[in-house]
Amino acid sequence: MTADAGRDPDELLDEIEQAADQVAAWTARWESLVRQAVQRGIAQRRIAPHANVAQSTVSRLAARAHSPADRRS
Repeated sequence: MTADAGRDPDELLDEIEQAADQVAAWTARWESLVRQAVQRGIAQRRIAPHANVAQSTVSRLAARAHSPADRRS
């Protein structure tokens, strides 16, 4: 058990929601930066290791108009 075991469930759920929002925001930012790099002509093989993904993932990200994280409700 952790020190937070007795914490109010509603507070914990609120914190989970806040963390999920932060993940979505960082994911959208990361994807946007990858797309910007592709648009500026940086080779996908150079982008991939910096983005910590395969080159094929860079291709898929570049093809997206918006991040799925942008659509989180």
